[in-house]
Amino acid sequence: MAITLAGMLAEAKGGPIIYQGRSVMLSYKIPINNGQEIVVEMLKYKNDTVEQGFEASVDQRKGVIDVNGQKLIAPIFWAVTAPKKFSFKCYSAKIVGIINIWNVWRHVNNKDSYDAWIGHAGLYVTEDGNGAVVFHCSSGVHQVDFEDLVFSVKVKQN
Repeated sequence: MAITLAGMLAEAKGGPIIYQGRSVMLSYKIPINNGQEIVVEMLKYKNDTVEQGFEASVDQRKGVIDVNGQKLIAPIFWAVTAPKKFSFKCYSAKIVGIINIWNVWRHVNNKDSYDAWIGHAGLYVTEDGNGAVVFHCSSGVHQVDFEDLVFSVKVKQN
């Protein structure tokens, strides 16, 4: 049986690995200052049999993310329900923290659970030239397709 992309990444402790000429990983970490704002733009997503989204946490779930006044440990932002462009603030336990971001998906017929880091899940990032990191995410279902979910993340300067 052929090993899946997530299986290769698990063997590499989350990556990165070189896959199809790209540096692919299970999640991506960005340094942030305490209270720093993150601006997200949903650029493209597929919602055929699964809905696409991403999950984020600060300092390995020791920090919080403030979304419209709600302080959350690891919120999920679904492409079908999130605004095209939105922002949230990150609160670290330290002056400088780390936000970790990874893609998730759920089957359209079963919205009670979601998956991540299995099957053909993985992502790679590029920069857009304006200071944003663009995430290209493959869900774990079907074949590897880094266009399942594409979104940008920009750390707003204080």
